[in-house]
Amino acid sequence: MQIPQDRWLPIKDTRITPEGRWESSVRFGPSSEWFSGHFDESPLLPGVAILALAVETVKRQGGELGRALMVFGFSGVRFKRLVFPDEELYVSVMGMAPGSEASLDFHVTCHGETVAQGILKAKEERPRE
Repeated sequence: MQIPQDRWLPIKDTRITPEGRWESSVRFGPSSEWFSGHFDESPLLPGVAILALAVETVKRQGGELGRALMVFGFSGVRFKRLVFPDEELYVSVMGMAPGSEASLDFHVTCHGETVAQGILKAKEERPRE
């Protein structure tokens, strides 16, 4: 299923690793709205954008597998590195086995360094009747 490019979360290259992890990559250019006002002299990607990448990776990979998944929480999140314009980020989330709910570890890296890591809580949405 082809997903149109999202200007807020321009994720590309979604894939499933041989180990079953769900991965994606993204690069935010200097004109990305995420950097507007955060901070003018030294633009940084906000932490909420980094978390949104993990959420979107789960939602898109679930969609590729015909599953409607949603993330409803995070725990143990640690931010370890700043992200600047034009840096490429790699997102890796533990794949979610079929079932109603799961806690999935996630890692976001840049240049081989950890940007953020933690646990996200996901569940399968029930189809509306």
